[in-house]
Amino acid sequence: MSTLKDIWYNGRRQLTCRAGPEQPVFLVGELFNLDLGREDKSRIQKLRQFIPNSVVDDTKHNFIVLLTSFFPAKEVKLYSCKLPSSQRILLRTTVDDRAVEIASVEYVDIEIRPVGCPVGKYGFLCDKNCICKNGARCHGFNGACKCPPGWNGVACDIPQQDVSVTTTPSDPRHIFLSSNVAFHCRVYNLDAKTISLRFPNGSEKRSNDENNMTVTVSNIQLTDSGYYTCTVFDKKGHSVNATIAVDIHCPLNYKGVGCDEVCDCLQGADCDRWAGCVCPPGWTGTNCQTKCPHGTYGKHCAKYCNCQNEAICSPSDGRCNCTDGWYGTDCHKPCPNRRFGRRCQQVCTCKNNATCDNVDGSCTCVTPWTGRNCDQLQTSRDEPLLESLVPLGSLVVLVAIVAAILYKTGILACSAPNTREEDKILFELRKMEEDLAQSLQPGWLGRWEKKIHHLTPGPLIGEGMFGLVRRAQLRTRKRQLDVAAKTVRVEDSQSYRDFYREAAILVAVHQMQERDGNERKSNIIRLVGLITKSAEKYILLEYAPKGDLLGFLRGIKNEEYALENLLGYAVHIARALQELERLRIAHRDVAARNVLITADDLAKLADFGLARDVYATTQYVRANRPGVDELLPLKWMALESIETGEYTCESDVWSFGVLLWEIATLGKDPCYDGRTQLSFLQMVGILRQGMRMKRPSGCPEDLYRLMRACWRDVPATRPTPEGMEKRLLQLRRTLLPPEAIQMETAL
Repeated sequence: MSTLKDIWYNGRRQLTCRAGPEQPVFLVGELFNLDLGREDKSRIQKLRQFIPNSVVDDTKHNFIVLLTSFFPAKEVKLYSCKLPSSQRILLRTTVDDRAVEIASVEYVDIEIRPVGCPVGKYGFLCDKNCICKNGARCHGFNGACKCPPGWNGVACDIPQQDVSVTTTPSDPRHIFLSSNVAFHCRVYNLDAKTISLRFPNGSEKRSNDENNMTVTVSNIQLTDSGYYTCTVFDKKGHSVNATIAVDIHCPLNYKGVGCDEVCDCLQGADCDRWAGCVCPPGWTGTNCQTKCPHGTYGKHCAKYCNCQNEAICSPSDGRCNCTDGWYGTDCHKPCPNRRFGRRCQQVCTCKNNATCDNVDGSCTCVTPWTGRNCDQLQTSRDEPLLESLVPLGSLVVLVAIVAAILYKTGILACSAPNTREEDKILFELRKMEEDLAQSLQPGWLGRWEKKIHHLTPGPLIGEGMFGLVRRAQLRTRKRQLDVAAKTVRVEDSQSYRDFYREAAILVAVHQMQERDGNERKSNIIRLVGLITKSAEKYILLEYAPKGDLLGFLRGIKNEEYALENLLGYAVHIARALQELERLRIAHRDVAARNVLITADDLAKLADFGLARDVYATTQYVRANRPGVDELLPLKWMALESIETGEYTCESDVWSFGVLLWEIATLGKDPCYDGRTQLSFLQMVGILRQGMRMKRPSGCPEDLYRLMRACWRDVPATRPTPEGMEKRLLQLRRTLLPPEAIQMETAL
């Protein structure tokens, strides 16, 4: 029987299922008792709506747990549902008159294969009839009708004057270079006088006194990509138009600027014009010929396995195949008591409260028992109690001495930060980024507070409309320390929110480094302290004497240009993005101007809150979204961030692609279609068309492929920061001379 009977009977519990750390899905679980004498018949009837009657009526089943949820899915995904430990399903049997656990269900893997409802049906069970007419499509969940051209209304049954433009082939992905493409202009409920098709180059084809027109473009070329507009004038002088965007694709298995390179992809991989072979999860290499290295999995082998205790990780989805004696999603849990071996399926034979080894089932007896199964009494025993107590007493004394020293030095001394001010700031942070607020430990503000009279401001090194940065000296117990003192110069709520957001991010990064043991240097600018209790508030940062990366790039002469050295800075920033990703924090403005070069030649990401204030506003464009009045770095922003104002780690990856373009061009301003100055609406239109920045002169193809991968429309298909670091290191090694490769051990 199941112990869930007492917990879930006549009740519902919410579970969390994930297809990955970034995709939680909440499911509601309900337990049904199949004993018809005890269960409400209406509940049993509800159950019959979802599962076959043969299962409900099978007397071998006592209980059924039904999990239900609504969530969008367009591709096959594996969801792992974790049961709370207090509600774990336990199945028991009897061995030697004792109850023995034979199964412990702590998580369930569910593979979702979406198929959609049949034509004319919608709803969770696809049992509702669509009302859509005239060929309109019905939404699978709510039944809403998507009307075809020429029709309007809730059921798409009201005629509408309209025009449409379509192509043959109808699937835009099947319009290949050098193929023949037909463009169809169709008129609906209009008495057309003239109909014309306008091409991307400005030329037109026109027809008079016809309601339909077909124009065929033979041997279509890459330059024919763009907007095709069909315009109709009726006999009353009214006009209606429709536009379609056409992107010419390379023929199957071809890639490159001129579609003249062969992909030869393996494992069923797709061939992308810019990225080459897009490998399925679990494979890597130029042609997808190599399985993911040990310990990695997923697309681009960019995810790291979390399997423990020598478990083998599946290269495609990261599932762990546990070794003997271990179980759980990451194989970190030893077999439950009295279980051992493969999948914990073997039952221990140990007796008399002996401990059973989870791997091989061997018994560790307790006094006075001995023997293989701990079922034999010992004849004598020794009790070396005194020997064990002496070192224990020494240890207690040692711990007390160390604690006293730490307290005297102030390490264990309790600080009393201004909790009221901290709570107020946390409230504001939660409105902006809940993950950031949750990552801060109590007292974060007070622990970093410095005294204003210990700071000696120096010359101005950065200035903008709302903020400024000075080189300054901070007096510490040991010495005078050079710092960059960053402050706001306009006292408004937005400036202070940005100020505290930047301070909170730097504190959170420092806390994460402490938790991880400082295994390697951070590539995020180091926080030195905060000054918040004076009229002028400061964020004190490490001073980077070599300035920002943009100025460094623009100061390079052509004869000094060494791309392999500059890519080292890109690797540093990819690592910085990994640090932010672990905290689930978006930077929002990854660009060369916001990267600082330290004295030891490390590139560090900076400016998390006031970047648009400190630098000249020529890099920023005023947004005109409804209700939004702010300066935005449009040419560095992902399309989804421009349109919705939402920032994620994936949108930072897009910006990182632009940073790579800046490195490859030695700091030129990003330009689209030859234009460096673009308005908000122009930028949206260009990106929606699929236009991206062109490959810089002298830029290696592999580097440009990485840029294009960062600029993919769908955020989830962009490379991860770990994947970008790996690809940059590989590219850098191909550019280094052999003697440099031998000398280099790590960046």
